[in-house]
Amino acid sequence: MRTRDQIAQAIDFDMVFLLTTLMLLVMGTIMIFSSSYFLSKENSGSPLAMTVKHLVHLVMGAGVMIAIIRTDYRRFNTQTFALALIGIGTLLCVLCFIPGVGISGGHAKRWVRLIFVTLQASEVAKIALIFYLAYYLSKKSKMIDDFTYGVMPVLAVVCVNVLLIFLEPDFGTAATIGLWSIFILFIAGMRLKHLLNLSLAGIPIVILLMIFEPYRRARLMAFAHPWQDMQGISYQIVQSMVAFANGGFLGSGLGESTQKLFFLPAPHTDFIFSVLGEELGFIGVIFVLCLFGIWLWRGFTIALATNDSFGFFLALSAVSLVALQAIVNMGVAVAAFPTTGVTLPFFSYGGSSLMTVMVTSGIVLSVSRGARV
Repeated sequence: MRTRDQIAQAIDFDMVFLLTTLMLLVMGTIMIFSSSYFLSKENSGSPLAMTVKHLVHLVMGAGVMIAIIRTDYRRFNTQTFALALIGIGTLLCVLCFIPGVGISGGHAKRWVRLIFVTLQASEVAKIALIFYLAYYLSKKSKMIDDFTYGVMPVLAVVCVNVLLIFLEPDFGTAATIGLWSIFILFIAGMRLKHLLNLSLAGIPIVILLMIFEPYRRARLMAFAHPWQDMQGISYQIVQSMVAFANGGFLGSGLGESTQKLFFLPAPHTDFIFSVLGEELGFIGVIFVLCLFGIWLWRGFTIALATNDSFGFFLALSAVSLVALQAIVNMGVAVAAFPTTGVTLPFFSYGGSSLMTVMVTSGIVLSVSRGARV
């Protein structure tokens, strides 16, 4: 029999963060069931096929998350682990372009088939970059105000991964990772003038990349003038806004969305937040925003309470990347940002995406075990 002290030690992590994570996972599962019901029936003949697959991924993710929680995060604070993981993440991004290994979906090459497992390479790269940045900044934080010796080495690693993800092409994920890494470097102590110089150099490049690629230019024009081509390039934005308008304050009711009936593109992935807004209304949207807010607040609290810089950067990097991705997805859904293919953490359908968010949650909970919150 375990003693009271042994039980307390076994669950010595942030319960608020854990409960919020579980609530987000439950809400996400409910919305995947609702948003994918008719699409799954159309594609596979079974309305529950996608939901069942999601539940399998959820159980697998829970096992990984529990294993990470039970592991002392300080064991990952080694050069060998950081370099090996970033090497694996980068290699998987490269394998996306190798015929027979990389898998194409539409016009994108974002997935890799390894024996019986299919992975989205960018999701593995995210985890790798979280650990790499945490290790690097915990060792080099005193040099981070020096652009050549402090910022450039880590920025080079980030840029290689961002470039590979951009070439898949996945502009949204590449931009999200790029912005996130700059934020972490700034928090670590990068000088304001270096931040401004990077911004002045990066903004024109981003604008050029959007202008010279026809489909990105079209999406930018659709964002600026969504009502000019409602049946063409603006179709996604318009249908998303219609979903929120249909939802109103209280929503049309769970499972009662009409926009998911093949009007709204990707209702179970990129625009699942729009389905949520239609079915659960303004009240449901606010509830989900509050859950994300609590999750982010507790994550930052855990980071600030850690006893070492590695734990601080590990928790900070994990929660800020998930939060930024959520902001981008929700912003696209409400027409605040141009359309991108960034998924909504905890909600969007996809095994790799779900595994990533559960791994990041496990990382933060592992850090919380050694934190004085």
